[in-house]
Amino acid sequence: MSRIFINYRRQDSEGYVGRLYDHLTLHFERNDVFMDVDDIKPGADFVKTLEDAVSGCDVFIAVIGPQWIHSANDDGTRRLDDWNNFVRIEIASAIRMNKVVIPVLVGRARMPAHKDLPEDIAALARRNAFELSHQRFGADMMNLVEAIRAVPSSFAKPPIDATALREKEAALKQVRLDLVGATDSPLYQFRTENRLFPVLGEGSANANIMFIGEAPGKAEAQQGRPFIGPSGEILAEMLKSISLKREDVYITNLLLDRPSEDRDPTLEEIAFYTPFVDRIIDIIQPSVIATLGRFAMEYLLKRLGVTEKKGKISELHGKLMKATLPYGEIHVVPLYHPAAVLYSPTQKEMLKTDFQKLKLFI
Repeated sequence: MSRIFINYRRQDSEGYVGRLYDHLTLHFERNDVFMDVDDIKPGADFVKTLEDAVSGCDVFIAVIGPQWIHSANDDGTRRLDDWNNFVRIEIASAIRMNKVVIPVLVGRARMPAHKDLPEDIAALARRNAFELSHQRFGADMMNLVEAIRAVPSSFAKPPIDATALREKEAALKQVRLDLVGATDSPLYQFRTENRLFPVLGEGSANANIMFIGEAPGKAEAQQGRPFIGPSGEILAEMLKSISLKREDVYITNLLLDRPSEDRDPTLEEIAFYTPFVDRIIDIIQPSVIATLGRFAMEYLLKRLGVTEKKGKISELHGKLMKATLPYGEIHVVPLYHPAAVLYSPTQKEMLKTDFQKLKLFI
């Protein structure tokens, strides 16, 4: 599943870009094709905003028209030489991040020479270009579409052999055994007195996408499975919207036992269970963790030292944030808890939109 970022200069190629966009959305989902970064908030670091936008793509298309190299400001200076030029920042980010960069020539433009480009984007001159001509636009577009389809997602997780998978499954089983025998858990007595099960998690031991919710509900604790009630139905619907099933991902919670009543997790409970959750993360090694609700979000962002760790979920939901764990780079996407949809149906479309960010990792 490729996500496509279109970089262009309005004064040079806006008419061509509209046609390019329309054709791409015939072959790729509209949510996977991005053209403009036009929602930079006042006071925001626009360089970081542009870099974040580029980081979420697999394929970066640099549209080059006949005036692309020479386009000038009112004072006659070349726009491409401005350090804060959006076109330049985006191309430099894509090259630095090792994205697949495809120059697309329109209006009979020619590829710029290495010597004519600023140093941070000079490598663009070495990229093989596609030409979109007016006379054979349809055929040229099909060649471009096939080239994009051949690009694997940069966030996809490579498969592992059967032996490695069994080792992961055995490690998860050991975590569960340790949890079952954790008599010092603040919820152990409530679990045993009510004949409940701990709820470690469920899904693929080699999942690329991991979900962390808040705590098991009554039905979950009775069966030892996460998200099987009404919230689970919403989660399954959201997964279906990005062509996934429960068995394709791994689902767990911040607390791995049911609290004694329907309430927020206590600091003591979070402190006890999160080492188990950390072990699960280390075993599965997902590329992305989607937190469901504010408690899981606050814990994970703080643990990973993410810059936005003090932000509210109303500000951060659907935002893709990078961090590092011992096994490598990881991304975090805060999401509203599916239960929020049960109480506020208007949030359903918002949750579905936020889920689209996870398609990067399929």
